[in-house]
Amino acid sequence: LTSGGTLANFEALWIARQVHYLPLAVAAAARELGVTVEAKLPDGGRRAVTDLELWQLLNLDPAAALDLRDALLAAAPGPVAPRVLDAHGLAACGYQDYSLELARRYGDPLPAAVVLVAATAHYSWEKLVRALGIGGQQLRVVPVDTHCRMDPDALWEELRRLSAARTPVVAVVSVCGTTEESACDRLDLIAEVRAQARAELGTTFHLHSDACYGGYAAAVTWRADGTRRTAADIRGATGTEWPSEMWVRSMEALATTDSISIDPHKLGYVPYPAGAFLLRDRRGRDLVAVDPPYLEPGGADPAGEQFLGRYSIEGSRPGAAAAATWMSHKVLPLDERGYGHLIERSVVGARRLHAALAAADLGGCRIALLPAPDLNIVNFALRHPRHRTLAEVNAFNEGLYRALSPRPDGRAPEYYVTRTRLAAPKYDGAIAPLLEALGLAGVDEWRAAGPEGLVVLRMTVMDPFLAEPAGATDHVAGFLDHLRALATA
Repeated sequence: LTSGGTLANFEALWIARQVHYLPLAVAAAARELGVTVEAKLPDGGRRAVTDLELWQLLNLDPAAALDLRDALLAAAPGPVAPRVLDAHGLAACGYQDYSLELARRYGDPLPAAVVLVAATAHYSWEKLVRALGIGGQQLRVVPVDTHCRMDPDALWEELRRLSAARTPVVAVVSVCGTTEESACDRLDLIAEVRAQARAELGTTFHLHSDACYGGYAAAVTWRADGTRRTAADIRGATGTEWPSEMWVRSMEALATTDSISIDPHKLGYVPYPAGAFLLRDRRGRDLVAVDPPYLEPGGADPAGEQFLGRYSIEGSRPGAAAAATWMSHKVLPLDERGYGHLIERSVVGARRLHAALAAADLGGCRIALLPAPDLNIVNFALRHPRHRTLAEVNAFNEGLYRALSPRPDGRAPEYYVTRTRLAAPKYDGAIAPLLEALGLAGVDEWRAAGPEGLVVLRMTVMDPFLAEPAGATDHVAGFLDHLRALATA
């Protein structure tokens, strides 16, 4: 557990970077210790790690890299090998000395390694690559499609370009539930692209899912007995066309990742602050472990499992988030009985709101909606008949946002919305249908608007009650009436 999603993603990328460069340290340590250690190559072959070129060393599967460390320590038992290995590692040397050593040992160095993220990835990813010394310029953005999901074909083309330029890839970051739109990348197709890159390009990388927002939705796919629900099973329960087969496959594909970040304080409904990250291979933690001398593991806890600060950037931390997460999971199981049901009904409510907005009479105003959400966030923009330009449409939606926000005098609005901006080039793949629905000109005016982009209103459905109105109040109908009154005032 961490204090939030940013720290969870930091931990995952920190470990991914260490695993990426681990084979270089093993090769140097094997030479110094005079031992032979074999590496498993992406094509299944095996060669002595000291015989591999730099490009090959930086393109071993994460599990193969960690196997190398185990093999080295087995070939040179005793306290010396761990110290030698650490001395040759990036963590001890730092980027400056490490780069000089690579140039000395391997000649002309390769281009700086990159991290690939979906264009809709959280803004904190740039902070992370800067903080880790990877560099903001090495964060490459993969375009999204009209549903704001990473485009697998664009990912493949980017990997081909990088391979041709001999540019290593530390990690590819897919998003399960974007913060702006709750879109879920086709992680199953991204996993297929990774397999294709391994087979055809000899390129490997750490696959991370930033599931901070949407990871809990995987509970929808689990039965109480631990078996998976099919898309047809879930649709039978929702009484709607959601979810699609591809949505279920995307959730199942979380099992193919090397790491996942997930926030209990989002769709886990746990109070702030509670983030978490999960690793496929727990051996990766040892590459970042630091033990304080006053808290050395021992006694009944020889592996230090009760002192998790040895593996994380955060040492001391409050236990309230852990207790809240544990209790929430006990009350609401992570399957169709608990979180699965809660999130399922929330998504049905969001899609009911989306359908109602699409069919609404808004007094002559045109509406543009992002596609029906993968999870529980609905985005839309309105255009009044008198508006002719993007700037006018943006100002109109900013006015609606202010009217649906807390007022300076402290009075609460009838309904709350948030708003965001869809700007170039991040939303190049999604903007055209929205501008067309609003009846605006092509994308040139939108691109010229810069960071202003297109202002859209954003609504997050966080409870199951919107799906089936109970009692005298239907808040979908109530919101539409209120929105119509505001839009035509």
